[in-house]
Amino acid sequence: MLATPQAQQYRQRQRFQHEARQFFAQAERLPASERERRAQALQRDIDAYEGAGELSAGETVLLRVALIRATVADPARQAELVEALAARYRGEAERRNAQWLRQQAQDPRFRDYKRREQEIVAEVMAMRAFPGGLSRDEYLRQRLQAERERVYR
Repeated sequence: MLATPQAQQYRQRQRFQHEARQFFAQAERLPASERERRAQALQRDIDAYEGAGELSAGETVLLRVALIRATVADPARQAELVEALAARYRGEAERRNAQWLRQQAQDPRFRDYKRREQEIVAEVMAMRAFPGGLSRDEYLRQRLQAERERVYR
């Protein structure tokens, strides 16, 4: 069982997490060359895990910001690098969102849902009383959820 690919991947991931924690705890005390060598190794691991989809964008950003802070002494340079990193991830998020929206626009079920959504919102907004003593918002939420379930079954 310990020799399975899944077990090996798990141990590698545990090793990565341990090395990252150790690096950040010791970074200030490490000689510059050792700090740089270990930071580069962590950077490669972060790149690999991110590329494999094993780290979320949020986890990756936090790790990369911590690496910047651990390896760059000048606060002004740190701020520049963190801002560039944030801009990169914002751009990637916008690109993925635009791609998702294009994909949804081509989906007939999504178009059907959006048409029905408008009708349901108009109908609920015109109502004065709601079943079961629900608030308008709760009733609308339930109706829209039911419609999503109907469309995507």
